[in-house]
Amino acid sequence: MSIHKSYFSKNNTLISNSEVNTAKNPVTEIFYGGGASRYVCVETNNPTDGCIDDNGVFMTGYTRQRINNNFSRFIFDLNLDDLIEKYNDQTINLVGGCLNSAATHTLRMVNTSTFDEELLNTTTAKGNKRATSFDLVLIKLSGVTNTSTWSEGVGYDYVDGGSDWPGLDDKSFSTRPSNWYYENTINKWCTEGAYDWYSFSSCTPTVIATQSFDNGNENIEFDMTNEINSVLTGGTGYTTVGYAIAYVKELEALTGLTESYSTGFFTKYTQTFYEPYLETNYHDYIDDARNFFYEGKTNCLYLYVNAGGVPVNLDSYPTVTIYDSSGTLLHTLQASQVTKGVYCVCFSIPCDTYSTPCIFTDRWSGLVIDGNCQTDINNKFTLKANSQYFEIGTHVGLPKHYGYSVSGIKRDEKIVNGDIRKVIVSVRKEYSTEVPQPVSNIQYRLYVKQGTTEVETHPWTKVNKANNQNYFLIDTGDMIPNEYYLDIQAISDLEVNTYYQTLKFQVVNQANYFGNPPADYRQ
Repeated sequence: MSIHKSYFSKNNTLISNSEVNTAKNPVTEIFYGGGASRYVCVETNNPTDGCIDDNGVFMTGYTRQRINNNFSRFIFDLNLDDLIEKYNDQTINLVGGCLNSAATHTLRMVNTSTFDEELLNTTTAKGNKRATSFDLVLIKLSGVTNTSTWSEGVGYDYVDGGSDWPGLDDKSFSTRPSNWYYENTINKWCTEGAYDWYSFSSCTPTVIATQSFDNGNENIEFDMTNEINSVLTGGTGYTTVGYAIAYVKELEALTGLTESYSTGFFTKYTQTFYEPYLETNYHDYIDDARNFFYEGKTNCLYLYVNAGGVPVNLDSYPTVTIYDSSGTLLHTLQASQVTKGVYCVCFSIPCDTYSTPCIFTDRWSGLVIDGNCQTDINNKFTLKANSQYFEIGTHVGLPKHYGYSVSGIKRDEKIVNGDIRKVIVSVRKEYSTEVPQPVSNIQYRLYVKQGTTEVETHPWTKVNKANNQNYFLIDTGDMIPNEYYLDIQAISDLEVNTYYQTLKFQVVNQANYFGNPPADYRQ
């Protein structure tokens, strides 16, 4: 499993019936209640219904609806450009290939109450009560005119602090769009608040996911797999798509509440490491059995395609034929793709079918690169006895102990954001000078430190086992500049050995690296 992170390109909090813009605030408070109620005209499409709007105009097909006028909605855009690029070149394979599972996409935002239980059910900085026992919805603004053209704005504060100091302006207070009424300086939203629960029109929201919050300090974890897969496969046609997070309509519509209730999350402008993002988990694990092919189990063989030392894709998936030592055809298989330039087939050879060890040939055919046919590739693998892999009987296995060394990144090295490093994990038997060999069941993880807290950026992930080495890739393109730590973990016969802080390195912004720090490293 590998992780790719897509960050927000812009965000803002829309406050009902308010022109205030708070886009640059590091925290969004999504709240409901505490305000007076008002009546509005909502569309019913029933010609017998009628309603007089705020301008005194009688509207046919509408009815009078009382709603709460005090709540907020958080809106944001995702920058999916890099994700789309990696999907198009098959670095990220949605299907997974061979024994891997399909990719998933999860929206993650950190709750500001997560780290302090004393903040639960207390009063917030805005004077709201911390909300508990509620549902939030993730909404796609697909019905909004010019979805990707709404302006973020430059506001910070919810109230004009300059009013407390006569003659002074509050530079952090702004009513410039976007806000409740306007998506940008010229255009209004198709309806106030970007969407309308009660409208049967293009302004009706599309709910992607719902999440329940019991305590109110839970982090956002919205499943966006179907939505993002649709974007990647061309279902929407957008590289930047607008979304909103809000309370369910039943909570927004509550009336008669003397107090308001809110939950807070870090935004893209947080000064902490808890910047919100879309997490894509894609499964590109390689478990090459070419040198460890055992009878009586499913084994996978891999083909690695490179041009000029760089992985490239074939025009179509190759066909693989398996022959025994006498030239007899055993299997004809269709290969699948794991990641860019890597293809595989998985199959088994029953026990006692051949005398082991026995040499087989795997022929890879139909190799075409950019319309140019390539010569078939004939590889060899040796079938090994079932007993060399399975231990069945009275024998109790003992853990295998290895020594590990890591190369590809130097300790305390500064890596420019965007660089990709291949990290090789060399494995030797302890107290042995034997040549390193790839083994299974090695994992790694990456994390940063926020004070004394470890913030995991890449959870425990299997290290690839190719036919000649153990390795994994670190793509720093979506890693926030910071100091990172690498742990290695090995599992053998129920014994787990963890090697903490095997490596420490820094990811730095390119401008910082050359001594010119930018105003915003993401822009």
